[in-house]
Amino acid sequence: MKYIIETQDSRYLPNIEAALKIVDPKAEIVQDGQGVRLIIQVEGVHVSVTAPDLSETGRSWEYYDKDILDPRYSTADRLRRMKELVRLGIIKLLGDFLGKTPPWGILSSVRPTKIYHYLREKGFTQSEIYDKLLSIYGISTDKAELLVNVGSFQERFFKPQEYISVYVGIPFCPSRCHYCSFPAVSLQTHHHWVARYLEGLRIETEAIGELCRSLGFKIESIYIGGGTPTSLELEDFARVLQWTVSAFKTGDTIEFTVEAGRPETVTREKLEAMRHFGVTRMSINPQTMHDRTLALIGRNHTAAQVEAAMDKAKKFDGLLLNMDLILGLPGEAPEDFLDSLEQVIALNPDNITIHTLAPKRAAKWGREFSELNLLDDDSLAEVSDTVVCRLSRAGFHPYYLYRQRRILADLENIGYARPGSESVYNIQMMEERQTIIGVGAGAITKWVVGTEPQISRYQNPKCPATYASRIVADIAKKAHQTRILLG
Repeated sequence: MKYIIETQDSRYLPNIEAALKIVDPKAEIVQDGQGVRLIIQVEGVHVSVTAPDLSETGRSWEYYDKDILDPRYSTADRLRRMKELVRLGIIKLLGDFLGKTPPWGILSSVRPTKIYHYLREKGFTQSEIYDKLLSIYGISTDKAELLVNVGSFQERFFKPQEYISVYVGIPFCPSRCHYCSFPAVSLQTHHHWVARYLEGLRIETEAIGELCRSLGFKIESIYIGGGTPTSLELEDFARVLQWTVSAFKTGDTIEFTVEAGRPETVTREKLEAMRHFGVTRMSINPQTMHDRTLALIGRNHTAAQVEAAMDKAKKFDGLLLNMDLILGLPGEAPEDFLDSLEQVIALNPDNITIHTLAPKRAAKWGREFSELNLLDDDSLAEVSDTVVCRLSRAGFHPYYLYRQRRILADLENIGYARPGSESVYNIQMMEERQTIIGVGAGAITKWVVGTEPQISRYQNPKCPATYASRIVADIAKKAHQTRILLG
């Protein structure tokens, strides 16, 4: 629908637009002509939203927020709260009219757990936060429980500012999955870029390693991702491990992860190299255990190869194993996904992350997403509920979560772990409570500064060739910014 917004304060317009998109993805704000009028009024701690055109008598919503007068809130918090209540009013008013109750309420951001940590820093108890998630943020009871459970568990992982993590990007894969938007290229077409890229990576790794030592950083976790790092030839893969260890691994490093998302790239020799260089965790990500779906999504391996890769990896004691599945892949019925889940549980990994499919512009499926054979929202939500029960019975608990814009059925991605096997990097990367320095093409550095964290961001060039040609200049920029913010 089209909407005409009437408000005396333009600061609320981005929040109004975001709220409209939650309940009406095709919402369009117009200045005049035909459209549903929304009248937004904010006076002190009173917010009202009126839609006189929705029925003969009109529709309205209002809220008097006594909670924001609590002295634990600051002046800045009060402005933020009014913006949140404007969103809540629109979602409540239009949601009732359109018959839509978004489970995540007013939250449209990638990291909903940030709300929990923000309120904890203000001094609120878990019970108080739960109540606010329902009343202020409009979140459903099951999502509010999930948020509080995950947020409260994560608190033990937060550390002082001198602790950081490092991400090393390898932007190469055996082939490109049709749903993928990561900055990675297929080795089938871009193998000739590898040598030049790795030389650039060596230069940046050495330089950033020296920077970390000079600033006294304690590197808590290291993650080599991509792409598929294990898609490199053995000699190149071992060199990346060696450079990474020499530059970043210290006595403070408690986790060293390598992503081996494609099972056909996992060999005994590469596993031996990982053990030699002290890798503690590896990801093998089938996404589905059905060969017909694997072929449909552009993955050149079989479910049998997933099982074979896991068998190889289990022979190396002390290596924690992560696995990923995607809910909502085209052509898969609920029983197909639940069968994949049971097969993965039977392989006995330490972590299982359940992603929900989301359309992404940079993916091959970006433009043709509406043409795919997908489950309806109600079926996806029902499967998601079943997943929670089955993983709980199998001894897994949720420990990190995030969302994506346009994610199917307004769901989320959740990481589950057996107790004691949670990934430190996954928590720090998602919660943005710790500086993460990224090296490699497309790698993002996020500097986290202050007790109420302020985040600054820098991304290396996504194209491997561009990265290699610009790396010296980019190192200088990144080092300068790191010294300013954390030196």
